[in-house]
Amino acid sequence: MRNEPETAGGRTAPPGRARSPRPRTMRLAVGAVFFVTGAAFATWAARVPGVQSRLDLSAGELAVALVGLSGGAFAGLPLVGGLVARYGSRTVLCTGMAAYLGALASLPLVPDLAALTAALALFACGNTAVDVAMNTQGVLVERAYGRPVLGGFHAMFSLGGIAGATAGGLAASAGVGIRAHFTVTALVLLAVAATAATALAPEPPRTGGPSRTGPLLALPGPGLWIPGLVAFCALMGEGVVNDWGAVYLKEETGASAGAAGLGYAVFSAGMVVGRLTADRLRARLGTARFTFLCAVVAGTGALIPILDATTTAGFVGYTLLGLGMAAVIPLVFAHAAALRPGHTGSSIAAVSGRGLRRLPRGPPGHRRPGGATTLLWADAGAVGL
Repeated sequence: MRNEPETAGGRTAPPGRARSPRPRTMRLAVGAVFFVTGAAFATWAARVPGVQSRLDLSAGELAVALVGLSGGAFAGLPLVGGLVARYGSRTVLCTGMAAYLGALASLPLVPDLAALTAALALFACGNTAVDVAMNTQGVLVERAYGRPVLGGFHAMFSLGGIAGATAGGLAASAGVGIRAHFTVTALVLLAVAATAATALAPEPPRTGGPSRTGPLLALPGPGLWIPGLVAFCALMGEGVVNDWGAVYLKEETGASAGAAGLGYAVFSAGMVVGRLTADRLRARLGTARFTFLCAVVAGTGALIPILDATTTAGFVGYTLLGLGMAAVIPLVFAHAAALRPGHTGSSIAAVSGRGLRRLPRGPPGHRRPGGATTLLWADAGAVGL
């Protein structure tokens, strides 16, 4: 059996220096972080209708609350890349995860629309920090392996989404209160994340002195605008399903609360299959043809629920939408990191800023009050991307 290297770069650690976790151990740890992040977000996504009912919010008022997600992420994104460069991805990841899961546990406790908006802003800000830091960790592990593994991490995110959404759907069907559901979920995920944090990838050697310096704001350079635009298109469609998928199924197709919560699970299932098979298909078809195929599959998935407003059609459409958009983000992040190898965190943050990673979205019209019509066209917005 082949012995694995003692450091991330495949070299024996020098005397007096602590050994780095082995690549396989780091891979498992980073994969666990991706899983936790996906599960936490899906927990929220699956219970959006319940939160809406608890506070008696209209579709328009819910859209206002979701602006908190956008505001929190926009506030954090320009800073996260610089924080990763100065303090390291592990520090940012641990801090962001604490805020992320703490905010998740607070969501069922809010008394009104204003408090929900503020809690969602903190939730998004923590998610943004975790998102950039864990993708930076993923790139470090990929470099340690010397072959592509980033797609597998994103598959773990989707698996977490399936687990979180399925648990949310089952909890809603069983009448489990949102407060108990979110609190238990946050505590379990925090325990998993804390364990994984002990085996994260080490930071690359610092150059130019013991402390990193540079701008805190991560703004996209000329080479990152196109990857950022690609990320924007993919994540706009994903954001529609994240935030409006369950609500659409419940209000437009008449799905039960449990079935509506499972909508995000089938979308995540499509993402998992797409990400696990993306590398092989890309090698066989070539990047251009593979990208075109992804666009066709995603467009078809977005159209199906519009043409047939039934729960079954919604599930089929969300699955195809997940399949079509699955491979885009791992490819964009890996490409951005390769463009600036010494600035992985800021590159990923800059591309995420253009892509509005993990935000509630759709074009502005999706956030205006409009009841069922707004929700229907929220799903349609992904088609034009």
